[in-house]
Amino acid sequence: MPPVDIAAEWLTRSDPLDVFAWLSASVTLIIALALWLASYRVERRALRIFSLRYLVASFGWFFAHPGRIQTGKPIPLDSALVGTALMGVTLWALDEFLGRSTPRRRAWIAAGTAASAVAVTAWRQWHPDDPVGIFLVMVIAMSLCAVMAWRASRREPNVGHAYVAVAFASYPLVMVGAAVLLGWQARSNLSYLIALPSVIAGITILVVSLLRATVRAEDELRRRQAAEAHLAEVNHSLERRVAERTAELQLMIEGLESFARAISHDLRGSLGGAASLVRMAEQALAEQDSARAQRMLSVVAPQLEHLAALVRDLLTLSRLGDAALNRQHQPLEPLVRQALAQLAMEPDSADLLRQAAVEVGELPQLAVDATLLRQVFVNLLANALRFAAGGGREPTVRVGIASPSPGAAAAIFVEDNGPGFQPEAASRLFEPFSRLHEGTLSQHGIGLSIVRRIVERHGGRVWADSRPGLGAVFWFELPDAA
Repeated sequence: MPPVDIAAEWLTRSDPLDVFAWLSASVTLIIALALWLASYRVERRALRIFSLRYLVASFGWFFAHPGRIQTGKPIPLDSALVGTALMGVTLWALDEFLGRSTPRRRAWIAAGTAASAVAVTAWRQWHPDDPVGIFLVMVIAMSLCAVMAWRASRREPNVGHAYVAVAFASYPLVMVGAAVLLGWQARSNLSYLIALPSVIAGITILVVSLLRATVRAEDELRRRQAAEAHLAEVNHSLERRVAERTAELQLMIEGLESFARAISHDLRGSLGGAASLVRMAEQALAEQDSARAQRMLSVVAPQLEHLAALVRDLLTLSRLGDAALNRQHQPLEPLVRQALAQLAMEPDSADLLRQAAVEVGELPQLAVDATLLRQVFVNLLANALRFAAGGGREPTVRVGIASPSPGAAAAIFVEDNGPGFQPEAASRLFEPFSRLHEGTLSQHGIGLSIVRRIVERHGGRVWADSRPGLGAVFWFELPDAA
């Protein structure tokens, strides 16, 4: 006999409720297997608990479906307790699925399941043939599952938790709706109605788990793409900074080489000239020509003084990087007066100071290191006095303030009416050993380097303006860092 005819004959002879139960068992078993296979990819623990739950339910439909319970006979206690336990396992599995499971919550679910089992047992003692007790436990448990899933949908939207809530809510809706519409006259057959919500819930859990895995994979992909983009940006920035630092180091090396050449030239020239003059003085003394020896020695003294000043300024320049700033909010005008007083006690600048007209305008109060900033004014004023005296006019030096750049507290200038310099040479003024003028106007070229180092230590900047024959203006800006 063909298989189709065998199936048709079996369906004709079988009770419709038995056929429904076996179909429900088959579908439930398929759902259990699908959940188990899906657990290898997503939600391993939760889906395996759900799979075991549906596997037990499938066996129940195969071997202990409600139609096998004879009307008027007591409901088997083991079936009632297994059904209650399945409700507890469902709560546990859903809690795992929603990511809320903790030892404390699992303990509460176990305690609730045990209390429900006691209540079902007590109900059976009072009403042995009435399944309403297990129906109530099922309605309460599935309603709680629906609430848990709905709350999870508020915490984690757009991953399908709302569908899970609706799927579990179908349990109590179907049971209560059937009881209201059909009455309780066929109470044992009402339990068949749970098959459809059970299948809907299982399929929904399976689909939502895959949907959530897809959403999380997309989020992870976006996160990794963002991380890769950030890493690429960081690498690009790092490469740029390495290139910048390499260029700075190259400039520093070139500057050190220039510095070494310049200082070697100055020291070799001054020391060589002094040595030659000393030997000539010794020869003159050997010839008893004291007058010639005195002239030679009078030339040696300025050269040695020049070397002493050079070494002193070099030491000052080297120590500025390590000196701790003692910044205090104070007026700058007294520092200018102190700088002028210091210059008045030095022989070279005292004569220049007596010849020049020095005008000190109104200056602000700033948070500065008084000792270091006084050295700035000493160097700038000495430089201005020397160049003003060589300008061919009545030497004049002015100190004042102008409107600062954005972010600076004050712009202070020291101006002279000396010969000035070419504008394109302004960038070299603050480099060590930079000389723009021959003769006595330019000295060893360290003073302005000291000025720049001190101003930069205060967080400011320094620059110079000039037009040849019209004098020069040296500026520095300082922030108000009180």
